Amino acid sequence: MKKILILTCFFISGIISSQYFEFEEVIKVDSTITKDELFNRARNWIGKSFNDEKYVIATEDRNNGELSGNGKMFYNPSKLFFGSSAVQGDVDFKISIFVKNGRYKYKFYAFRHSGTTVMGNPAISYGMITESNEVPRPSRGQPNKVAWKNIKEQISIKVNKLIDGLKESMNTKYEGNKDW
Repeated sequence: MKKILILTCFFISGIISSQYFEFEEVIKVDSTITKDELFNRARNWIGKSFNDEKYVIATEDRNNGELSGNGKMFYNPSKLFFGSSAVQGDVDFKISIFVKNGRYKYKFYAFRHSGTTVMGNPAISYGMITESNEVPRPSRGQPNKVAWKNIKEQISIKVNKLIDGLKESMNTKYEGNKDW
């Protein structure tokens, strides 16, 4: 009975966690590039990509090759829909970069949307963003398919730009290691 309960919990947690909206990839680079060099490149990219790296980085473990932290992006609806100004707001997320000799892995995940209070009217927040096409009930008002789809589209656009910048930085020699 205990085994069945454990397997059931494991199965359910796997289904739930797989529904979260996330971006993850393992990238192989030149095998001669060390973990330390990739760590420096990732650290440098975070410094250039976010306003204040001190507020982004929560874990900086050079020995284990991990940089993790929290990011924030502004969501501005690209389509007009009822309540769009109250849906406009911040999307917080988590980022992790792991490095080893000749490869690295990035993960952007745990996206959470928070709307904005407009002229005394409460914000419309969708909370945790998932892969589901079923629109969750926002903090107030009725679910809006256009808003839900647009939030995910805008996150994808912004995160893909971040990923492109990360890939470029991870292929560029760290300035501190250049002979000048």
